[in-house]
Amino acid sequence: MFGCSTDPAEVNQRFQKELGVRFAILSDEGGEAAKVLGILGDTGHAKRTTYLVDALGAVREVWYDVKVDGHAAAVTKAAAGLS
Repeated sequence: MFGCSTDPAEVNQRFQKELGVRFAILSDEGGEAAKVLGILGDTGHAKRTTYLVDALGAVREVWYDVKVDGHAAAVTKAAAGLS
């Protein structure tokens, strides 16, 4: 599991420390990956999106415009269904 943000690496590192996040957060500061994925917003920030990728690298599910409440449970349930 990893995250990706259009924020600079320093901001992502601070966010990780403040919240105790134990996974990597990559920096797509120029927004190139977000553009390719079609999730770059008008503000230059990526829209909150989650991709569930299986062991073979296939995208199995995508959640767009993610809201925090209940999201982790939904992704965990979907991931459990892959095995």
